[in-house]
Amino acid sequence: MKKFRKILAVILCFAIIGSASAAGMTAYAEKSEKTAEELIAQGERKTKFMHWLLNDAVLGTIAKLIPNMKFVGKDSPEFDTENFYKGNEWMNPGTDNFTWKLGYASESIIPDDFGVGFKYARGSYAPWGYSKDFYTDDDGNKETMKVRTILLDDGTGRGLIAVCSIDCIGISNSDVKKIRAGIADFAKEKNIVSVNISAIHSHMAIDSQGVWGAPLSTAFNNFLSLTGLVKPKSGVNEDYLNTLIERTAASVKKAYADLKPGKLSYTDIKLHDFFGTRTVSPELDSDMHKLAFIPDDGSAGTLLASFGAHPESTSYGAEFDSRLSSDFVYYMEKLVNASGSNFIFVQGNVGTNSCWRGQSEDGLSFNDNHEIVIRYGYELAYILLGAEMDTEKRIELNDRLGDKLGVKQYAGNENYTVWYEGLPTFEAKPLEAVMNIQHKQVKLEIDNSTALVLLKLGLATNSIAYNRSERKYYTTTEVGYLQLGKAFKAFFSPGELYSELYVGGYGLRLSSYKSLRESYGEDVILFDLMNDAAGYVCPDETYAILGYKYNPLNNSLETDSWCLAVSIGSKAASTLMKAYADLMNQIPR
Repeated sequence: MKKFRKILAVILCFAIIGSASAAGMTAYAEKSEKTAEELIAQGERKTKFMHWLLNDAVLGTIAKLIPNMKFVGKDSPEFDTENFYKGNEWMNPGTDNFTWKLGYASESIIPDDFGVGFKYARGSYAPWGYSKDFYTDDDGNKETMKVRTILLDDGTGRGLIAVCSIDCIGISNSDVKKIRAGIADFAKEKNIVSVNISAIHSHMAIDSQGVWGAPLSTAFNNFLSLTGLVKPKSGVNEDYLNTLIERTAASVKKAYADLKPGKLSYTDIKLHDFFGTRTVSPELDSDMHKLAFIPDDGSAGTLLASFGAHPESTSYGAEFDSRLSSDFVYYMEKLVNASGSNFIFVQGNVGTNSCWRGQSEDGLSFNDNHEIVIRYGYELAYILLGAEMDTEKRIELNDRLGDKLGVKQYAGNENYTVWYEGLPTFEAKPLEAVMNIQHKQVKLEIDNSTALVLLKLGLATNSIAYNRSERKYYTTTEVGYLQLGKAFKAFFSPGELYSELYVGGYGLRLSSYKSLRESYGEDVILFDLMNDAAGYVCPDETYAILGYKYNPLNNSLETDSWCLAVSIGSKAASTLMKAYADLMNQIPR
């Protein structure tokens, strides 16, 4: 009877999670004639009640009913010394004449048996959305999904670094370490001192986090494992995870074989109205960040683009369409490849940020959002490629690459915006060949009951450990800091950091700590979902499972439910901000 109650609790939990996730997709404002003080007080009361009801009373009770299974560690999570990279010995850029080398490679991450039967679920909004096909591009070809890898060497002898960006929704730190283990011998042999695994965060990719495939059968299996009759299993499809491990390892090896000397530069491309946030704190990084490598031998160069926006627009209105897509990333790569360069996208400060597609829609009519995504990806690719050009060269570029946005056809139409008109010419800053990277492991408390349920059931694959004396659960993650030359500085974030933690502003009004840019300079950038998938990271002081936050721009209360189904806990922000401070304090600057 007790086991039956536990299984029933799990079923109830997923019903709640499903409805909560749907609620999280929409945010609305309760407009009011009340004063700001009255609305703030009202919002706080509602938020506290909803937190108690959902996190403590309902999901908290369910979490307590679920026993600790074999994969739940004891006492507290131990830091992994075997598959964690500390980085290299710090070296300040000076007058020494070192030389950059960069290698590039990409590999398909689609399993060989994809499309046969119902085996691979899409990591999207609803469970059991099994995928057997891809979206089709504007030339009638099937889209693809890849891992793209760059390997960097600064010639100083302090080791190489790998950055691997995967077309998936996210990869837990536990699975990142499995990928690292798959290439450990090669990394040691070639003196690779940092292996970084990033997710583009596509909402139309195969489930790489374990929640969407077969949650009930996985939960039932893991309950049954308590009897010793079966072994616990992960929510992530094992064949898919093995594919990620094998193909990522192959891409690193191919990138090493592709290493060639050349010059590396960084361009900060200032944009407006291409990205926006869905929370009440309007501040965000609206720039595109570009690394460009030009080989000395005249072969194909490599462009890295980074900005913060969810690649999810294709799914709007097609939430239950099981086809796969890497959204705008595919079309950026397609145009960059057509220009003669390799391409890699690394997710920026994605937080709660989304694509603002108005300029790309250009007042035209479309059959679905995927057609708009095609234009959005092409427009950003044009801007990436032409950032340092003048108008004349941009026109030549536009025509040479096929006028994908129809400038000749539509220019002059109402609401049509020509991509290069009004776009400044940006400066590419040469980067001195000195590369520094540092990493630090961090322990995060899990007090989000949704996360606790998913982790205790073995659906999500983040590490989990129970500290008996504290009666608290924890997971381990890591943060990082990368500096290339003097001009390129990037923090690595394991989750989806609310933008105020990065750039400051209204969202930090109650916090005692400053944002990363306020503390370490306005030129520092952020890579989210790097080496983990730790969910939304909201400032402790405004953290809400499901709540109402005051928006001073329109004197209203707006819902904020992003942390309900996708968050580790309420102390993640302050814990990570302290980890960044500790990391920077150990770096000679």
